[in-house]
Amino acid sequence: MADHLTEEEQIESIKRWWKENGTGIVTGVVLALAAYFGYQWWQGKQRAEAEAASDVYQGFVEAVSANNGQPDNKQLTTAQSLARELKDDFANRIYASQAALQLAALAVEKNDLEEASKQLQWALDNTGDDALKYLAKRRLAAVKAARGETNEALKLLEGDVPAAFTALFAETRGDILVQQGDNDAARAAYIQARAAMLPEQAASTRLLDLKIESLGGAAEVTNETQEEQPVSESDSDSETNKATEADMEKDAQ
Repeated sequence: MADHLTEEEQIESIKRWWKENGTGIVTGVVLALAAYFGYQWWQGKQRAEAEAASDVYQGFVEAVSANNGQPDNKQLTTAQSLARELKDDFANRIYASQAALQLAALAVEKNDLEEASKQLQWALDNTGDDALKYLAKRRLAAVKAARGETNEALKLLEGDVPAAFTALFAETRGDILVQQGDNDAARAAYIQARAAMLPEQAASTRLLDLKIESLGGAAEVTNETQEEQPVSESDSDSETNKATEADMEKDAQ
């Protein structure tokens, strides 16, 4: 009899515990399952979005690359349409910013600096990639300077930048200062750029030396200065540097 009563008491105890805690447990389980399946759904959505953006961008690249990078009007219209789609539907994806940068480059080739400025400003305002942000800012400064907006261009180049962009920003600043007629400040900017050159930027060294010499300066860089600069960059930064250096040479011509 005592054993039977003990079992009944245990059952009542379990019932009371479940009444007090059961709702919380069920809620916790439901929330955990919701979080799990929600995360799985979110991951699937992200993958699908990335694939869709990649497909649109691939079509864009094919359009702008047609005729050895000289698309005709129909191909350019296609590229612009696909770029708008990227901006409207995938603005947070790197593909949209890359498309804007490429359209800006095409606009510069056609001497449409207003369109180039718009595309670069969009990339600057919307990209979440730091390397693309600095690249867009540097190019936008060059375009604004070409439009005669030199003070606005110099403001874009203010502030600290990563080592991979220090020389590029300083050289662009020097180019704009030459345009303004401030040769002393331009020389100082070029010397700063020369001192900040990274090993992978060596291809631009001679052009920079010529700029310094043309303003009555001598390009000298101490070993200490070189050692202060990082000697390794990620593959993506290296590619960004190469693309930016090509733009710098084009701007200087």
